[in-house]
Amino acid sequence: MTASMAFYADRNTTIRLSKYGTERTPILTLDGEDHSLTVSVFDRVPIAEHLAFVRELSAACADYVKALETYAAAPPESVKDRDEEA
Repeated sequence: MTASMAFYADRNTTIRLSKYGTERTPILTLDGEDHSLTVSVFDRVPIAEHLAFVRELSAACADYVKALETYAAAPPESVKDRDEEA
């Protein structure tokens, strides 16, 4: 089975991290208007696998920030024009 999901963040998107210490795994939630994305782990998934996934996700997020900063530093003219109209 394959699936695809898109999450479009805007200024109303909130990011929450629910921490439970050593009692249970944390939960990361991104809440947008009429949609949300939750990252958590079930007990049936080995913690080592989840840690590997989260580290890869973290690295990808850091790379995304760098790419977005590069884009923001010199956006194409069409983006500049659109931002000025808003």
